[in-house]
Amino acid sequence: MNGKLGIRIAGSLVLVLLAGCNPMNTGSERHGTGATTTDGDPVYRKNPHPTQAYRITMTIEDAPGPFEWVSGTAFYQMANHKQCTPIEPIAGVWSKSDEDGIPIHFQKLDESTYAATIYADGMVDADYYGKGICLFELDGVGISLRATGKKEETRFQPALFKSEIYSSTPKITYFWKDRYPRSEMGDFPDGGETSLDKFSDIAQKDIFIVALTVKQVSP
Repeated sequence: MNGKLGIRIAGSLVLVLLAGCNPMNTGSERHGTGATTTDGDPVYRKNPHPTQAYRITMTIEDAPGPFEWVSGTAFYQMANHKQCTPIEPIAGVWSKSDEDGIPIHFQKLDESTYAATIYADGMVDADYYGKGICLFELDGVGISLRATGKKEETRFQPALFKSEIYSSTPKITYFWKDRYPRSEMGDFPDGGETSLDKFSDIAQKDIFIVALTVKQVSP
């Protein structure tokens, strides 16, 4: 898994746990409120009326057991960060956040299939710092699965990068069943592999698959 996306997924998971919400139904309460951060910076706003909808269908094949805990986040990157945010005059760096995330609401369709809708225009493009319109782009999707939701259980984490969101080809991620429901190390983050060749010959006989398919739909 891409390192930056992996860090994003871990960070979004912490927020879900702190909120104490069922991740299948969690939402972002801080977007669109006109609030500021503890540093006084503006909170990037969630688009209340997005129109560019994409349907994610997640199919789990040959699962070692049920997944009752499903969490997801759509990540957005500020495309013109240096142009629309202020530079720190002494350090000479752009320190304002260049990204944000919106929780994804997954619906369980059956024992092996889940679906959710994300939006390419999920964030509001606005003049947050008085230096011009900040433009957001959908940059990736992170998903985390646990057997029941207990903290010590393995976090199986399939993901979609930007190009994969707009591709008609399903994203296939392979996971080793032996880490279900938990690994020897508690709360283990397993990003899986995109090729069976990454597993030993023995492990290849003990694999389950998470397939992610994305299709543009009407909102």
